[in-house]
Amino acid sequence: MVIEANDAGSTSPADAAERDDRARVSSREALRFLTRAGRVLSASLQPDQTLQGLMRLAIPRVACFAAIDLLCDDGSLERLAHAHIDDARDPLLEKAEPFRPEEEGLDLIAQALHSRKPILIEDTSRSWEGDAATHQQVSDLGGRSIIIVPLAVHGRILGVITLGSTRTDRHYDRQDLSLAEELARTAALALDNARLYQRAEHAIAARDEVLAIVSHDLRNPVNRVRMAAELMLERDDVPETERMAGIVIRAADEMNRLIGDLLDVSRIEAGRLSIECAPVDVALLLDRIDESYAAAAIEKTLRWSVNRPSTRIGIEADEARMLQALGNLIGNAIKFTPEGGEVSVSVEGFTDRVHIVVSDTGPGMTTEQLAHVFDRFWQARQGDRAGAGLGLAIARGIVEAHGGTLEMKSEPGTGTRAIMELPCARGCG
Repeated sequence: MVIEANDAGSTSPADAAERDDRARVSSREALRFLTRAGRVLSASLQPDQTLQGLMRLAIPRVACFAAIDLLCDDGSLERLAHAHIDDARDPLLEKAEPFRPEEEGLDLIAQALHSRKPILIEDTSRSWEGDAATHQQVSDLGGRSIIIVPLAVHGRILGVITLGSTRTDRHYDRQDLSLAEELARTAALALDNARLYQRAEHAIAARDEVLAIVSHDLRNPVNRVRMAAELMLERDDVPETERMAGIVIRAADEMNRLIGDLLDVSRIEAGRLSIECAPVDVALLLDRIDESYAAAAIEKTLRWSVNRPSTRIGIEADEARMLQALGNLIGNAIKFTPEGGEVSVSVEGFTDRVHIVVSDTGPGMTTEQLAHVFDRFWQARQGDRAGAGLGLAIARGIVEAHGGTLEMKSEPGTGTRAIMELPCARGCG
């Protein structure tokens, strides 16, 4: 806390009584302001609206300018609301320099966030404990007295609120600091409630998305089951009945796969994906991949190749899960590679980690698409419902559960490379 105390002189009984009267009036005004602020903050669960309303309420009752800055997930600062009594200076408040509070900086807001304590500067013209750039910004705003208070709730720092006075006859004191701290507590609670509400909304949206996926993707195999069963009842032809039974079995398998994918996504997001690791030979793993997917690639007239390592490489892995992850990558590559293209699986150089690479000559992806490629239910081709959009999310979850990483590299027109990096077992190679 930075405090510059006012000079104290001797006071008469009359002066003391007058000061006490002013204090009582000030306390009543502060209480009225906090009551109004509480109403503004509880009027909506949209932070932008409520905080900007709070700024308008604060000016000019308790400040000549005010701002609220929130911490982002990456540690940078976002100015969410601001106001200045002088409209010509209000645009200056829009400029909020990003910073990382874990770094040792001299910026006053950084100091407040780092120390988790409020800062009071009673008179900016008499002393300054911040950096020159911040001093210049405060001067540009006309600031003569400053209060900065962290927004804290449940032990977490959400951001800061800044109050400033440009008046020569009003310098903030400890009573103003107490008001600012109470205002910060109220604002932090409102922000936390808004964030909880937004999370609930996102959870509901995700649930609705799951229900939409399930209702759409399960309806197709269910309809095939029904149609095949109806035809089986109408026919006495044994070969035809066997063909219809095959349709039923395949449709049931498709439904089970979708249900399994939904369960896997839920387990991965909850951190409860079950894996049972044992020594796995990478060459034998690729043998099983070759057996499982060569026919599908050839059926689509794709060039298919599996390049096994020249030396023995072992990994500690759940073989079934690794086959699932690789299968999702290969299935995706086969699906999006046009006829006449190529899909390959190879093992690249390794020391203590092995790289298994699935490459294709498909259409490739843009940088924007790559940013979302591992999102659940996301598909590069909007409206393409050939799958639920869970395969890549599951593949990455499986790889990360093994202590590895999964990366996609691609550019439009150049195909895509999925690079699975896994730690080698001891003594491999």
